[in-house]
Amino acid sequence: MSTALEDSDGLKLDGEALGQFQLPDELLPGQEADADAGISRHAVLVGNIGLLLPGDEISEVVERARVCRLPNTSTWFSGITSVRGSMIPVFDLHELFDMTFEPKQRRLIVVGEHEKAVAFWVDGFPRIVTLDDDDLDSAVLAIPSLIRDNAREYYSKDGQIWVDWNVEAFVTTLGEMI
Repeated sequence: MSTALEDSDGLKLDGEALGQFQLPDELLPGQEADADAGISRHAVLVGNIGLLLPGDEISEVVERARVCRLPNTSTWFSGITSVRGSMIPVFDLHELFDMTFEPKQRRLIVVGEHEKAVAFWVDGFPRIVTLDDDDLDSAVLAIPSLIRDNAREYYSKDGQIWVDWNVEAFVTTLGEMI
């Protein structure tokens, strides 16, 4: 999976601004493959819940996004934002699950592209999490039912629960709730 990240703080190379870049799927020069490493996935935190981002979709952090509220919608539906000309729905899982957050650490992450893209407020930047079969966990009760109903698998690593969720099914459920 390649992950697109946007740096709006003025990342420059030879004086020219860089807007978006891709993290490579393959190893970087000088890196060696770790046969025992398991799978590596990009992941984000929403409160105490770790969400694994889809491996087959582009994900992007959007800094300083302008979100336009829509009248008569639930508070957990933040509204819509425009990313490269596409209108994208923005969901606030902190509000949906009544979680606290640190405003300065909050980031908007877009998952997918064009008409399939959705955005979520998350805590901090995405990270890479390496998981293996030993990390599989079937007894996860602390996850809200809405995520549990749209989860493929659960992992527990270093005291953190990571959910391999079906983002498309999750968003379809949210759409029915708006």
